[in-house]
Amino acid sequence: MKRISFSAKIIIVTLFLGIFQQSCTKLDEEVYSDLTGELFFEDPDNLIYAFGAAYTNLYWLIGHKYGMVGKEAGTDILVVPQRGGDWYDGGEWHRYHRQTWTADEGYVSFWWLNCYAGINKCNQLILQFSTVEGETSQIAISELRALRALYYYWLVDLYGNVPIVDRFDYPVDYKPATNTREEVYNFIETELLEAMPLLSKITGLQMYGRVNYYAAYTILAKLYLNAEVFIGTPKYQEALAACDTVINSTNYSLEADFFSNFAGDATTSPEHILGVPFDQINAQGFEVHLFTLHYSLQNKYGIQSATWNGICAQEAFFNSFEETDLRRNGLLYGPQFDAEGVQITDPSFEKFDPANPTNPIDPDGAGLNLTPNVNMLEPNCLRQCGTRVAKFPFIDGSDRYMSNDFPIFRYADILLMKAELLWRSGGDLGEALALVNQVRTRAGVGAMTDISADSLLAERGRELFAEGHRRNDMIRFGKYLEPRWEKPDVSADYIKLWPIPTSQIQANPNLTQNPGY
Repeated sequence: MKRISFSAKIIIVTLFLGIFQQSCTKLDEEVYSDLTGELFFEDPDNLIYAFGAAYTNLYWLIGHKYGMVGKEAGTDILVVPQRGGDWYDGGEWHRYHRQTWTADEGYVSFWWLNCYAGINKCNQLILQFSTVEGETSQIAISELRALRALYYYWLVDLYGNVPIVDRFDYPVDYKPATNTREEVYNFIETELLEAMPLLSKITGLQMYGRVNYYAAYTILAKLYLNAEVFIGTPKYQEALAACDTVINSTNYSLEADFFSNFAGDATTSPEHILGVPFDQINAQGFEVHLFTLHYSLQNKYGIQSATWNGICAQEAFFNSFEETDLRRNGLLYGPQFDAEGVQITDPSFEKFDPANPTNPIDPDGAGLNLTPNVNMLEPNCLRQCGTRVAKFPFIDGSDRYMSNDFPIFRYADILLMKAELLWRSGGDLGEALALVNQVRTRAGVGAMTDISADSLLAERGRELFAEGHRRNDMIRFGKYLEPRWEKPDVSADYIKLWPIPTSQIQANPNLTQNPGY
């Protein structure tokens, strides 16, 4: 069990307030008068009971197959190949990999709906807290504004031009218009800067899973780091200052064991700046084990639900690791054996029917061997192809969901961000190399001796894969549209933004579709 009761509190809040999966155009939730009792809000420790519901959308955004791990299937790191009759899914994963998606894709709607559902809950709670006098309610509002800024950061990154909805008390039939990307950027910046003075500077267990002062500065650092993409104006010095606020606090450091950051209880990790404490009973949603593991590996890892044999790493990414790099152990590869040392078999080989081409034969035989090579994207990728995402250690006895903690922001990312910013701004390259090499030393690999765009991007990939950063990184480094394995050259800049979901355009004629769609 986790040392922190945050996930249990989430359940209490869920029962108390109700969770609503709504878009920003549905603003008619009931306002519960139970939350306005002044005695309840006198103690700041009670705040999580009152606004924990605003955090619950993070669980779906992080843990679902369309979430942080699945989002990297559209990059040069992960892929969901069609394995015969499995994982065709209407071609959505093919289109994602090849950057030919439409406004009707499930992942396009998923991120829009869940971000706005989180924003909507923040708005509701901000309205309720505004009726309560005292500093505690103002502290709560500041944290909610910072959390709302995080949801908007993901929206401005993915869609660019989205509506700013910063109130709950709009008319039921209110249909917001699209704001420009620059307007959304400015809104996020203002919200974070205005919230800062009242955000908690407490770190560690007490604030685990919540947006504190340093998590807000990390969001701000991300915003400034990507300012040239978002608004066309570099903000390197501002980003450096934000990174230094986190670094100079001395509240964070690299975890000695890389994989402890992704364990069933990472609540004491000195590296987590903002983490999500999943729990298979009390805080559900994390399903990467089902998404990635071959069918025959269910029993090996004591998984109670059937595994799906889906997402895996691309061969070039696997090959980017040095053999001594401990982080490569975050990918499961090679022959697979049970507890008695007997090689696990792949029943799909034994059931091969030459008359059924949607059931591809694995040439290495019935013994299960996860190969770095992925023979094709579609239609007949071999079922043993692709190293699997094992960065989040598989917990014996997991069922539909796992209880691993997920770091939205880690200190290692801050170090790599600062190194990149020093390189981009013409700063001290010796300091930049030292920052990168802190991360590499922990991984068991030698020091980097030269710094470049390619080396920085590659190091970020090895350190942060399956944590949801890759798309953003590739766009910033100018690599997102380039041709790569099973993806042709895509030269249209509009691909850097997702389309506004068709369902939202149909429901709200005031929205403006992004160019190119």
